[in-house]
Amino acid sequence: MGIIKGILEEELKRLEELSVFYKDKLSGCPRGSVSVKDRGGKRYIYLARREGKKVVFDYVGKDVPKVRNDLNERLSQGKEYNLKLRQVKENIQEIKRSLRGKRT
Repeated sequence: MGIIKGILEEELKRLEELSVFYKDKLSGCPRGSVSVKDRGGKRYIYLARREGKKVVFDYVGKDVPKVRNDLNERLSQGKEYNLKLRQVKENIQEIKRSLRGKRT
């Protein structure tokens, strides 16, 4: 059992480092969704996000396809990191249960 415990502890350490990595990546990604609004005959991009019960719109700039596509790409990348972080957290819990000797 000592070898398996050592492997599980190594995997736990690796997953905790991966968790820190994904949290760091997520801190650099915007949260919310892209909203395009017409104002005075011109189109502008806003980032809509929720703060508590309120929806807050942050101004990004004029509606330029390159800017909008870049923002959408960063948002989807953030969602991917969030999914990966969730999976890493589930794996950490499973390994911790295994190290305590509980059945899953």
